[in-house]
This record gives sequence, structure tokens and C-alpha cells, in this order.
Amino acid sequence: MRAHDERGAAGVLVTMGMSIAVLIAFSFAAVFIAWFSAARQAEQAAELAALAAASASVAGEQPCPAAQTTARRNGVAVSGCEVRGAGRHVVVEVTVEAPLEPRLPGAPATFHRSATAGSGAQ
Repeated sequence: MRAHDERGAAGVLVTMGMSIAVLIAFSFAAVFIAWFSAARQAEQAAELAALAAASASVAGEQPCPAAQTTARRNGVAVSGCEVRGAGRHVVVEVTVEAPLEPRLPGAPATFHRSATAGSGAQ
């Protein structure tokens, strides 16, 4: 009877170990999915900020403040704004910085994404 009880205990331990391993795998998958989603959102925010900057320049306004306003509205911060040209002949490159959440020990706290937009006028 004792051998049967020991096999049952070993089965419980194996089942618990496999359950914990699956839980850990799903947790890591959830973190990576959240990071990819945040990266895509930051890419979109960078594109919108670059477009806003180019549009502002064409309208005779300052491009980088327009990029900062648009970025802030989309939950990111502008970490770089480079303007080449002016007015209707402009190309603007905007780099945004976004938080990387959830934060893990040893992982970076933020990441950067860049986008470029131009007026297209010749």
C-alpha cells in the first residue's frame, strides 16, 4: 500500500511542476505581447508626431512644438526632432520615447521609435 501512496505523491508533484512551468511560460508570453503592443503604439505616435510637425511647418508654424503636443496626446515624449528645410519644402524626423511596461529587472525602462514625414511639395 505504501508504494501506491508514493506514486500518487510523485504524480501530484509532477503535475504541480508542469502547472507552474506553464504559468511561467504564459506570464512571459503576456509580457512580450504587452511590449510588442506598446512598441507598435509608440511607432504610431511617432508617425503622427512627424506628420503634425510637417503640417505645422507647411502652415508656417514651428514644427517641433507641434510634434511635442501630438506626442504628449498619444502618451509618449519627443526625445528628438530634426527639421530639414522649411515651409512647403520640409522633412521632419521625430524620435519618441515610451515607457516599457511591465518593467522587469534587467530590462530597459524605456524605448525609442522614430518616424519621418515630409511635405512632398517640390
